[in-house]
Amino acid sequence: MIKYSRLKLGLLLAISVLLVFPHLLLAAPDPVFDEVKALVEAFYVDPVDAKQLNVNSSQELLAKLGDEYSLYMTAAEFEEFMGSIEGQYAGIGVYLNGQMLPEGIEVSGIIGGSPAEKAGLKAGDVIVRIDQKIVGGLDLDTVCGMLLGPAGTRVQIEVKTGQLNRNFTLFRQIINIPVVNSSRMDFNTAYIDIDSFSEEADQDLADTMASCRKDGADKWIIDLRGNPGGYIDSAIEMAGIFIGPGVVTVLEERDTVTSYRTDHPQVQASEPVIILIDENSASASEILAAALRDHRKAILLGSTTYGKGTVQEIYPLSNGDWLKLTTARFYSPLGIPINGIGVDPDLPLDSKNIIKAAELLLSDPPDGGAGSYELQANGHGFVVDLALARSPQYWEVWGDVTGQLQYLPAYKGAGGERYDLLTTSQVQDRTALYYPNASSIGSIDNYSPGRDIVLYISQESGAGWNADNIEMLNSATGEQLEVAVEVSADKFVRIKPFANLLPGEYWVIFNDGQQEDFLARIGVQQ
Repeated sequence: MIKYSRLKLGLLLAISVLLVFPHLLLAAPDPVFDEVKALVEAFYVDPVDAKQLNVNSSQELLAKLGDEYSLYMTAAEFEEFMGSIEGQYAGIGVYLNGQMLPEGIEVSGIIGGSPAEKAGLKAGDVIVRIDQKIVGGLDLDTVCGMLLGPAGTRVQIEVKTGQLNRNFTLFRQIINIPVVNSSRMDFNTAYIDIDSFSEEADQDLADTMASCRKDGADKWIIDLRGNPGGYIDSAIEMAGIFIGPGVVTVLEERDTVTSYRTDHPQVQASEPVIILIDENSASASEILAAALRDHRKAILLGSTTYGKGTVQEIYPLSNGDWLKLTTARFYSPLGIPINGIGVDPDLPLDSKNIIKAAELLLSDPPDGGAGSYELQANGHGFVVDLALARSPQYWEVWGDVTGQLQYLPAYKGAGGERYDLLTTSQVQDRTALYYPNASSIGSIDNYSPGRDIVLYISQESGAGWNADNIEMLNSATGEQLEVAVEVSADKFVRIKPFANLLPGEYWVIFNDGQQEDFLARIGVQQ
C-alpha cells in the first residue's frame, strides 16, 4: 500500500536528509546508501538499532530489517509498480487466462483501443510465436514478459485463428485497464469487481454505483478477491460511501497513533452489501473489509485475507531510484490487528460458487414464510426461498452455504413472520435443509450399481404417489437422473436407473408440481 499524499513529502524529506547530514555525503563513496540509512533510521515503523545500521549497502540494510515490504526500487521497478496499482502497463492489449496449449497461449479477451484490437485479434486466437520464439512450452509469466516492454517499441507475433496462421508487427502502447468493473445480476443486484485501489478508484466506484442504481440495482456484491491493495486514501474514501462519517482505520507509527476518518456527510449506499474476500485480498482491501465489518455495514464471504497490515511510504533518492519503506501498522476501526492475521469472513466459502452464493443470499423473496430460511450475519438478515435454493443453478450453492451454518445463526420460516432458530441437529441434517418437512421412508447405504432400488411405502405416507411424481437426484448437484419408476399395488416403489450410479449420495424425491419432499437416501460406495 502506498500513501500517495506523502510522495512529495518524501522528496522534501530526502532533501532534508542531505542538508541535516552533509558530512555523510562528504565521507562516503555511496551517498544514496546514506540517504537510505537516514530514512530508515528516521521513519521505519520500529526503532532501528546501531547493529542493523552497521552495514555496507542499501540491500544489506533492508535485509537486516527482515521486512519483505521495505524495498529498494530502481526507477524502472518503481514505474512498473505504480503502473500495477493504476491498472496501467505498456503492451499490446490482450488478456491471457493462462490457457496454455501445445502450440501456444490462448487470448481470452482484447482491450478496446489497443494495438491488438486495431490489428484485428480476437478472443480465442492462439499466440504461437513472439519475436520468432515459439510460445508452446513456455509458462505464463515468461509469455507476459515477452509481450510487455516500453511504449513505442515493436513486437512481432504469429497468431493462429482456426487453421489460419497470421503474422503481425505491433507497437506497444500504454494500456489503461479499468480497476472498477461491474455487471448486472438477478434480484436487482450489482456485482462490482475492484482490482486495485488506484488513485481514482474511489471516484470510479461512486460513479459505477450511481450508474448501477439508475439501472435498478439496490443490492451490492463488492469483489475484493485477488486485490493486492493500493492507495490508503482511496480505501478510506471508498469506506465512506458505505459508512458515512466515521473512523475507517487506525495507523500506528513509531511514536504516534492516528485514527483516520472519512468525512462523507452521509451514507451513500445503505442497501445490503456483501464483500467477497480471499487469501490474496491484501492491504487496502483489508482496510475496507475490516471497516465495513466493524461498522456492521456489510458481511464478508470467502476466506481469511492475506494479513498485510502495514503501510509503506515511497521516497525518491538522488540517483532517480526509490525507497519503499514500512512506516506504520494499521488496525480496524475497533482496534483489531490485521498484520500477520488477516480479516476473517463471516461465512467461509471457497471461490468456486461464491458469487452465486452472494446472489442467493441477496435474493430477498417478497413473501418468505414457511418455505424459507433466514441467516443472520453481522447484524444483517438474509432470507432464502427454498424453492429457489433447490433450483438447478443454486442447488450446489445452497449446499455450500448450509455446510457452514456453524458460523451463522439460521432460522426456519414457520409461517407468517415467525422464524424458529435451528438446533444443532437440524443444522447437521443436510436433507432437512433442502426438504424441511419431509419424513424419510428409508435409506440404502451400500447400494450396488446395476440393481433396482426397492422402497416400501406405508399406507399413511404413500397417498397420491405414482410413477410420474417420484424422482431421483444427485444430492451434491441437484441433477435429476433418468430412471424408470414403478409403484406397485402392494406398496413398493421400484426404481431402475438408466445408467450405473457413480459413488456418492442420491435422494429419492416426491414432486407433484405443487409440493416437493425427500423420501429416501441412497448411498453408493466406491
